[in-house]
Amino acid sequence: MKDRDIVIALERGYRWLLTTVRQRFIPWWHQSVLQSQVVAQSGWNGLSEQVRWFVLAYVATIAIQAWHLGTQNLWLDEGATWAEITQKSTGALALELLSKDAAYPLYHLLLNLWIAVAGDSEIALRLPSLLASAGACAMVSLAFARHPQRGFAWLMMSTAPVVIWYAQDAKVYAMWLLWSSVLTVVSHRSRWWWFFVLTLPFVHRLGLLMMLALFIIPGYRYRDWRRQVLWGAATLSGLVAIVGIALSIRAKAIGGIPWQSPFTSLFDLLARFLADRRWADSLWGVPVWVWVMPFLWLLVLGMYDAWQSVRSENDPQARQLLLVASVPGLVVLASYGMTPYFDARYAIMVLPAWIILMVRGTRYAIDRVVIRGKIYRYVRVGRMLLLLTVFANVANVFEPTRGIYSGAPVKEQWREVVTELAHRVTRDDLVVVHPAYAEPLYWYYARVTRDPLPKPVVFPHFSDGFRGVSPERTAEIEYQRRLFEAELNQAARGKQRAFLLIAPDHANQVDPPIDGVNPHGRVWLYFHYPQRSWPCGGIDRYGVSLMCQSYPSAYGTNVVPQPEKVINAVFGEQIKLRGVTVRPLGNGFRARGTVPIQLFWEATAVPRQDYRVFVHLCQRCNEPPLAQQDGPPLYGYGDAGRMTTWQLNDPVHDERSIVLPADLPAGKYAIIVGVYDMHGNRLKVISEKGGDTADGERLIVETVTVIE
Repeated sequence: MKDRDIVIALERGYRWLLTTVRQRFIPWWHQSVLQSQVVAQSGWNGLSEQVRWFVLAYVATIAIQAWHLGTQNLWLDEGATWAEITQKSTGALALELLSKDAAYPLYHLLLNLWIAVAGDSEIALRLPSLLASAGACAMVSLAFARHPQRGFAWLMMSTAPVVIWYAQDAKVYAMWLLWSSVLTVVSHRSRWWWFFVLTLPFVHRLGLLMMLALFIIPGYRYRDWRRQVLWGAATLSGLVAIVGIALSIRAKAIGGIPWQSPFTSLFDLLARFLADRRWADSLWGVPVWVWVMPFLWLLVLGMYDAWQSVRSENDPQARQLLLVASVPGLVVLASYGMTPYFDARYAIMVLPAWIILMVRGTRYAIDRVVIRGKIYRYVRVGRMLLLLTVFANVANVFEPTRGIYSGAPVKEQWREVVTELAHRVTRDDLVVVHPAYAEPLYWYYARVTRDPLPKPVVFPHFSDGFRGVSPERTAEIEYQRRLFEAELNQAARGKQRAFLLIAPDHANQVDPPIDGVNPHGRVWLYFHYPQRSWPCGGIDRYGVSLMCQSYPSAYGTNVVPQPEKVINAVFGEQIKLRGVTVRPLGNGFRARGTVPIQLFWEATAVPRQDYRVFVHLCQRCNEPPLAQQDGPPLYGYGDAGRMTTWQLNDPVHDERSIVLPADLPAGKYAIIVGVYDMHGNRLKVISEKGGDTADGERLIVETVTVIE
């Protein structure tokens, strides 16, 4: 075919395609879109006004509460959730619906089914909570028939800091909020009300506490035996819940910590639900009680309004509101008011009723107010307070240090700390995780590297704490010390270095401070103070710390650690490299993993400066390195980290790792070591054994193979 024929054929094809698109596809597309719009509009118009409002409120809540959903790390409780739903089968979780030891089995079962489809990333784990929270916010707004009050209720609930927190928390409380919202809003005459009542204990066993209030409500309809049955069920539910709370208090009671009064618990409960803070905290430098005042005024006004409705109209919905808003909270306060471990989450069921009562309080107005000689027919005081509460909500979530939308870390930064550990650890290191129940977060974030991290050592006996106020507490502490030290000595024997991954606030609950001077318990202090060891640095992030100590001799022995590959190379006629050990954490080196390297040094002359060491990975070693690790020995900590303090011929071992880029191709790579001074000048190196020099300033110590 000639070139001219090809051009003509292409021109004809183009014209045919253009005609087809214009005359057939575009009209079909317009018709399909128009039909879809008509069907959607017809379906939307066919929905009831309540359903349309619910859908709009639901979508708007998701838009508000989904912001930064995956920004924060998982914290301790979310790690426990992940462990629960991944370490048990779906069948085992289903059987826990009938187990007396499972606190919220339905949530775990549903989340287990969810991650089978969506995965277990931070966003995936939290998404069910977000959807449940959005449903709770939309449901609370349906307590009102008029749109202004509906909008007020939705706005207060969807922007409430504690609600947003639970929307971004892989825990049961958003689901519990949804159930509580339905039971607060829906009339007890509805079948749905009874469905949610009967499934409430499967959402959270303390749902029995809410049933104490809920079964009282339908009892008012009857004057015969049915009232006795319902109120008897209410009493039984309450007793079971109170026994459960009492056992929880006993399980958490640790001697030596002052208990607080019921009034302190009450104020903390109010501050937690209304400002997501404790009563003694501050927000933007202003005491929390100042921010809480508008909420409290609205709550008092709303309760008064509901009480008037019960007295004058015998309004069953108002009675339901008052019972749900007060009875569970009072029982929780009575049970937890005398323990330092009061937890507001267990009373979260009252929050939807509080929001509804506060919106009822917005109706409060003052008639015929005179301001500067001008008479106002009425002043909407309630709506002014509402504006203050919404302002307080927004100010709270954007507070620079603690607001969940501030961008600052407000949940424990396990991801960053485990990443630091993964970039430093070697196969022979000891890793300790404290407290023991933080171990799931270690394994969850171990996925930051492709290398298998060492199995951590935990001390589960600390989780029992010190029970009560035993007169033998001194003996208990001594017993715990001996047990801990025996376990640590056994685990650390023969190790050259140890890491402690600790969540101090949680560790202090089970390993309390030994005295009034030190704020931490025995495990933290053991790593904090040198005990025949060299400190080798660490990091401290929000809620989590990494501590390191290196042992001059293998722990529990007098054996000086020796390299696998012997080298005899001297840098600057001062510092001798005795050898190296390069071993992968798993069965090979991989991109997005590390190359752990142990350098074995000694001083042949008194070092004139505190030199630094670089370790480079290269293929064409006359070009910039593909990956590297620079710094002083032992990260510059302690005497061993400063070369000017080294004693002649005294061996020092220095563990470090090269982090391999994610896009590093498979192949063979050289590891090069060099030493330089504070001005960046490299020391000359002379090698007699085990290493080849490059340009007289760098030493090729090993060749490694990176696999796929």
